[in-house]
Parts: sequence; structure tokens; C-alpha cells
Amino acid sequence: MQRPTTLTLSVGLTLLAGVGCGSTGESATPLAVCEAPGYHSDGEPVRIDRVKVSVRLPSGEAVADLQVQVCGLDACVPYTTDPSGVLNAAPQTSMLRPALKYGDGFDFAELAAPLGSETRQDLGELVALPLPTLAEGAEFPKSGSLTNGDLTLQLAANGSFEHDILTYREDEWVFRSVAIPVADSAQALPESFGFERAYGVAPLGTTFCPPAKLSLKNTDNWPPGTEVEVFVQGLDVSEEWAPYGTWLLVAEARVSSDGRSIDTTSGGIPILSSIALRRK
Repeated sequence: MQRPTTLTLSVGLTLLAGVGCGSTGESATPLAVCEAPGYHSDGEPVRIDRVKVSVRLPSGEAVADLQVQVCGLDACVPYTTDPSGVLNAAPQTSMLRPALKYGDGFDFAELAAPLGSETRQDLGELVALPLPTLAEGAEFPKSGSLTNGDLTLQLAANGSFEHDILTYREDEWVFRSVAIPVADSAQALPESFGFERAYGVAPLGTTFCPPAKLSLKNTDNWPPGTEVEVFVQGLDVSEEWAPYGTWLLVAEARVSSDGRSIDTTSGGIPILSSIALRRK
């Protein structure tokens, strides 16, 4: 399968030696200081007059009142699905790099389905993935690991993390994850990327410095030693940590010798956003 050219985080991420926060200056542990790479997207605006889509749960039930946004880098129009789970939106505006974002990052995983150049688009059927409840999530430690579902994040002892405090309340600062059915989510996970596993997470926008290591259960029984690539999706139009509406290669991983887990070997997760993996 021919894969599209992918962007890598390594060209833009800067790690600097910082001053530690220990009680004494000489024994303080140095902190990593990270700068957002920042991305710039070129291209001409695309006129979007109408977008139609129906949204269902994995069980097949329609999802009413789901938050959906038609967003480009320069404009964003919010909507909700109707009682039958259908969106028939009429933005009637031009946008740079338009995408349909569905899910809210609270009750449902958020994904972005890039929109093409046609003025009227029917995306067919999307699957909305309910996130675990807050009570089922994992509280963030100052360092060490936190696990939810198949995913474990390892936070560096000399690192830091920062939540999006404008979006999430303090009681919502818990790690949650849900598996995304790749075959049923082609609009957001284009077949050309060759993704085999994907996950929605919350709280979106949490950044890690240095990037958090990732470990996940090898539920598909990939052979020990299999090399894996890890991506995050850009869901923020500010494009500070990932290009909007597409996928960014952020880490390399490998299946453990006992075949039980897939663990990052270089790079890591710089920001909590939708995650996808493929074998090299």
C-alpha cells in the first residue's frame, strides 16, 4: 500500500534544559522546557455550502444532539445532530483546510474528517465513540504512569504537563481512552495511511514536556519485535502541536519481546489528541 508523505514532530520540537523546582538550588532536578513546533498550512479557501452526515453509536443507535463542527483554519460553524442522528448543515462559506469535527472530547471521542473540494458533501455514516465516565478515568500523577483502557502514558520524573484549563474543569482532568473501529471510521482515518489501531482520548489539549511515553496492550497479537509508528491527529485550528485535520507521526514503537505490549522506543505523545498506529 502506498502511504502518503507524513509529517514528523522531530523537525519542530525543541527541548531545553530548565531550572528545577526542588527545595534546594543545587539538588533541584532539571526540567525539560518544550516549545510548540507550530505549523503553517498553505492552500486556497474551499467553498462549503452543505455537509450531510448521519451519526450512530457502535451499537447502531442514532446519536441525537451530538456536537459537530464544520471548521477550517479561518472559520468554524457549530451544529448538533437532529433526533435521528442526522446533520444537514449549510455553512455557505469558504474555509481554509475545512474538516468536519465530531464528538466533544467530554462524552464522546473527538475526530476530524477532512472535507474535499466539492461545495456539497455527503460523508455517509460516522460512528461516535462514547468515552468512559469520569469516575472510570485515571487521575494524573506528578510523574509515573497512568492507564485507562488499552493505553498507558508514562510521565517523565523531571517533566511537566499542562491541561487546557479553558476547556476542562479541574474535576475533568482525568485520563480516558476508547478504541476507535478503524474500518468504520475511514472518513477520519483515511485508508491511505494504513492505520490498524486508533484511540480517542480526553482531556484533549493536555501537553506533555517531554512527550509522554506510550504503552498499549497488544490486543491484535502482532509478533514480538514488530516495528510500529504512532500518530496524533491535529484537532486544534491553532496548529501549535499538530497540523489541523491530518495525522502527525510523533513516535516509533515496538512490540515487546513477550508480545504483551507495544511500547514507544523514540519520540512520544506531545499532546493528548486522537491516536493512531500502523505497522512499519
